[in-house]
Amino acid sequence: MIGSPSTPHPTGLGEHRYLSTLTGRHVVFLNWRDQNHPQAGGAELFCQSIAERFATAGARVTLLTSRPAGDGGKALPVAEHVAGVDVRRGGGTFGVYPSVLGRLASLGRAGHRVDAVVDCQNGIPFFSPLVLPASTPIVQVLHHVHQKQFPLYFPGPVAKVGQLLEAPGSRLVYGRRPVVVVSPSTRAQAREVLSLPGPRFLVPNGVTAAVPSAVTATVPSAGMASSGDGADRAVGRPAAAPTIVCVGRLVPHKRLHLLLDALPALVAAHPGLTVHVVGDGPDRERLVARAVALGLTSATANGALGEGHGRNGDSPDGDVVRWHGYTDAATRDRLLASAWLTVNPSHGEGWGLSVLEAAALGVPAVAFRVPGLRDAIRDGTTGWLVDEGVPLAGTIGAALRTLADPPAAARLRAAARAWAAGFTWDAGAELLARVVTAEIDRLAQARGSGRGGRAAHDRRRVDDELTHAAFTLPAGAPRPALRRTDLVYRPDPDGAEAVAVLYGAGEAAARAALARAGVSAEARLRPGTGEDLLLATSRELVSGADAPPPAGSRRAATEVSAGRG
Repeated sequence: MIGSPSTPHPTGLGEHRYLSTLTGRHVVFLNWRDQNHPQAGGAELFCQSIAERFATAGARVTLLTSRPAGDGGKALPVAEHVAGVDVRRGGGTFGVYPSVLGRLASLGRAGHRVDAVVDCQNGIPFFSPLVLPASTPIVQVLHHVHQKQFPLYFPGPVAKVGQLLEAPGSRLVYGRRPVVVVSPSTRAQAREVLSLPGPRFLVPNGVTAAVPSAVTATVPSAGMASSGDGADRAVGRPAAAPTIVCVGRLVPHKRLHLLLDALPALVAAHPGLTVHVVGDGPDRERLVARAVALGLTSATANGALGEGHGRNGDSPDGDVVRWHGYTDAATRDRLLASAWLTVNPSHGEGWGLSVLEAAALGVPAVAFRVPGLRDAIRDGTTGWLVDEGVPLAGTIGAALRTLADPPAAARLRAAARAWAAGFTWDAGAELLARVVTAEIDRLAQARGSGRGGRAAHDRRRVDDELTHAAFTLPAGAPRPALRRTDLVYRPDPDGAEAVAVLYGAGEAAARAALARAGVSAEARLRPGTGEDLLLATSRELVSGADAPPPAGSRRAATEVSAGRG
């Protein structure tokens, strides 16, 4: 489910203390596609949403991207100003890589200062360090690792080239530059699969909640929703009969066929079950044919798809599986608000954005316990995770039985909404700005010390260790002056306890850093987990903090050299 990146967002940015320090700087984003590309997805939503907020904060933002061929490409200009972002398009699916590198190199020659580059890797890297001075701050953004996906889309030799470019290629070219990841799963794979040696910082995707007017008063009431949940009334209630809604591109790695195979047994056990599929893609024809063969979707006597199965038309109302193709946002959100459940059988995601956006509407999810999705779903609280190799039917059936009980459904729906509410694009922009500004200041310190682009050795840039620290912080007290990329929040905004999650620090290093930051109370330390990171990134920006040092100031340089940058 892809939301609009242009929804209004605050311009004051009072709590976005490092985002505001980008004012006047030129930040160049590199991404395979832009949000207006006909095949745009979650990676494009991330890029545009963050870039817009950088621009709103006063940065000059350029996005270098591809220009699709065919009818879609003809409609997209070479240059366009979109929501404060200068979008520059050129090159196709593979031609975008040399095109972007050429344009990136020419920016400097044309006198356009480049203060930082946000290099978004979509399988094949751009290799921006090859055309930039070593002193230029570069931050990689990694959505997910594609090593297993290349063979699904390309012949063996071509797939192997892609795997080599993504793994040893990116490791050799980017070296120890910082990496931003969208989930703890991707953070682990960046080290375990790609062997990237740089520090890895979590910046989850934001969740674009549906506009209530788009889904109100258009969804039939459901007995299961009779618990009086006010949020359900605000956005529409689930359908009276069991309903599953799946939103996303129809591509092989999404494995929607596993859901189709589970449906005959589920239909027998749950009369009236309906599945709505919102989205399109190259796998649609094969999936619809499978649904026809299973008796889930109607067909004419000669086996062709029946009337209403056009690529953008709904399926007949009597079908168990109804194919909607691409829809407008209001239709998509109306359908999703009617769901008891969403199901994502993918073999892995970067984050599972469609699951979180469903959760924002109070829709729990079932998915496999795979990268990305195991982060986006809190098993037993906002949905259910299934071990790989286990059939989906059992877990989906149990979920539908649970959701038929109004109090249980209300608890799950409220928990899903609360979990999704913590992930916002404003928070993501601030978190990425911290990484970018820390790298700007680190390299500026190196230049000031006469080392050119080579910064001083930073032990915490090797960040295989992660530490969770809980300590007492009196109400109204400023946050401890840790590194700007460390995460500090209060589990209870009105309480006296604070939590810090420190990147690249074992317990001894974390205790020393807390002591330097003035934490006098004895901190309770333990190894950090991916869930600790997710909780911290979803709560950190509402905990309050002191202002940052001005970029390039003596205090900023001291922060870096003291291990707090």
